[in-house]
Order: sequence, then structure tokens, then C-alpha cells
Amino acid sequence: MEMEMEMELGLAVQLKRDHIVESQAEDEAAKKRKVELDPAERERLAEAEGASKFISFFNTVEDEEEFTDYYAAQAKQLRKFWESLYHGPYGYFDDETTICAKRFTDKPAPCGGHLQHTLQIFSVKVTGLSGGLQFPLDVYGMVATRDRLDHNRNIIFHRKRDNCLTLTEEDSSLVLTGPSRAVIFGDPVIMEVELKVKSNIESEDRVLSFLAPRLKSPGFEPDSFLFKKCYTSKLSTLEFTVGHIFFSLEATISVKVIEGSWLEDSHGQFAASTASIEDEKVVLLGFGDEKVSLDGDNILLSRSVVSVELEGQLIVSVSARRSTEEKDEAVEDRAVFTPLKMGRSLGELNVGFCKMEVTVAWSLFAAHPLFMSLC
Repeated sequence: MEMEMEMELGLAVQLKRDHIVESQAEDEAAKKRKVELDPAERERLAEAEGASKFISFFNTVEDEEEFTDYYAAQAKQLRKFWESLYHGPYGYFDDETTICAKRFTDKPAPCGGHLQHTLQIFSVKVTGLSGGLQFPLDVYGMVATRDRLDHNRNIIFHRKRDNCLTLTEEDSSLVLTGPSRAVIFGDPVIMEVELKVKSNIESEDRVLSFLAPRLKSPGFEPDSFLFKKCYTSKLSTLEFTVGHIFFSLEATISVKVIEGSWLEDSHGQFAASTASIEDEKVVLLGFGDEKVSLDGDNILLSRSVVSVELEGQLIVSVSARRSTEEKDEAVEDRAVFTPLKMGRSLGELNVGFCKMEVTVAWSLFAAHPLFMSLC
């Protein structure tokens, strides 16, 4: 019996040695094949291998901070893994997207235009505080998305330290200023967040939120739908209210005063929504304490790019009150647009003291990301 066990053990050891030798031989052969590949094929293979590492990075964080602030530990590694995958073809980590809106409004997309699944960002809100933080908070920093088109930052919020946004318990939502183009949602989108709370001394500023999660759609439904996603870090919880917009195209909105004049002390907002998610609106511009910025007769919106289904409807609305007096009822109006594959649509908004023309520029998406940079 002992002899049989020794023989089996010896056989197992030999098999293990043979397996190691074979594995080493396979590794050497693989390396040799890579060397023999042409440069383009080597680059493609490296990108594929890098993508696998990039995905696994989101599930593995080798940092003690993982146990106290998982998302912060994850975010710290984003730059390293991004540069290993995309540096060069897509520029530098801190670069903002150079793909502009209205790319194919006045000309057809190369190789034909396509509809895409897109991410509609309605709001980003601070819903919880810890670590001794209390409202009001003076917040600055950045929130951006990264999608598969160019993997660069598509800024949706950005404030410098000398231009903080004050968040209160009653209004803890960030005032968004983007995206600058539609966000593609066929693959998970990275939500990159770097927000700080301003103190009297800059060295004492605290990190409110430091995140880089991959935002995935919770599922595929027959129609576009709304969902919320919360991320809790050491000092705060951020709530993203977003929409998965199916078979959509990009709409860029502009507003111009064509009759009367805009009243400086008016209060209200311009907003956009789709017929599929009409109850939730993208705030294009909120006005009240701050005056509405004008460029001649053009109203400068904080946000102008939204997504809408080709078979759906885009609704642009305005709600305006002449002053802060409660006796002044808000005047509301809206313009409804049927999407086009390219070109522009015109509509009107009337709030009594002025009439405005709304222009919507429509654009499909290129068949291949290679053509998306063509403006």
C-alpha cells in the first residue's frame, strides 16, 4: 500500500512538473507569436488584453482604503488603468472630449447614421452626509462621464474653488452644465466624481466624494426608463437620477428672444423632457437669484444637449414668474418636437412679457467610433 501511494505521489509530482514545463513552453510560444504579428495586430491584441485587466480592476482593489472607502480606493486606480489602455490614441487622462454636438446636423454621417442607446442625466444630488459634515456646504470640483466613443471626460459639472456652489438641505442638487454631447450607453459608462468642500483654509478642504464607478443599466425593458443609482463614500452619498433612452438620437437646443425683452428679475426655469419619461425633466437653465445670461437676443442655457427616441417626442418648456412676489403666478408654455434624422426644427415659447424661438438641431451617430471625431 505504501509503495502504491509513493508511486501515485511520484506520478502526481511528475505530472505537475510536466504541466509547468508545458505552460512555460506555451507562454514562450505565445510571446513568439506576438513578436511575429504585424504592429497593428499587436496593438489590437494588447488593447484586448488591457480591456480584460481594466474590467477586473473594478472588481479588485488592492488598497487598505478599500475597507473604509471602497469607491475612493477604486477611483485612485482609474488613471493608472486608463493610461495603460487608452493613452496615445485618446490623448491624456485629463483630456475632455473633443467630439462635438451637432456633428451630423447639416451633413450625413459617414457610412450612414445610426441610433444609439444613450444615458440621459437628470440630476446629481447629495442625499447623505457623515464625518461631521452639515449643510450648507460650499462645493467645488468635477463630475464627468466617460463612454466608449473616446473614453475622455464629458463634463457635466465643474466649479473651481473660487466659484463654489452652495448646497443646502432644501436644495442639495448640483447645478449641471453638461454633457457637451450625448452619452452613449451601449456599454457601462464611468461616472468620474471629484468633489470637495471648501473650508476657510484650502489645506483644510475635505473630500466630499471621490468616485469612479461603472454605471450599468439595470436591465432592458421594451421602452426607455428612469432609474436612480446611489454611491456612498466616507463622507457622503450621491444619488444619480438618469434615464436609459432607447434607439435615440442627439438633440441640441437653443432659445432666442424674438419679441419683447427678457425681464431681469424673473424667476423660473427652462427644461426639456421626452414623451417616454415626461415626469422627469432635464433643467436647461434655472434662473432667479442670478440673472439670465444673454448673448444679444440668445439666452445662454446651462445645458443644451439631450437625447430623444426617434419615434418619440421632445418637449421644451419654460416656467417664468415676473418677480419673487407670490402674487405673480408663473406663466408656463411648452413646444413639442417630432425628431428628425438630421436638420433643425423650430418652435415658440410665450411667457407674456416676451416670445422666444426654440431651435432643435438633430444629429444621428456615426456607424463607427472612428468617425465620431469628424465635426
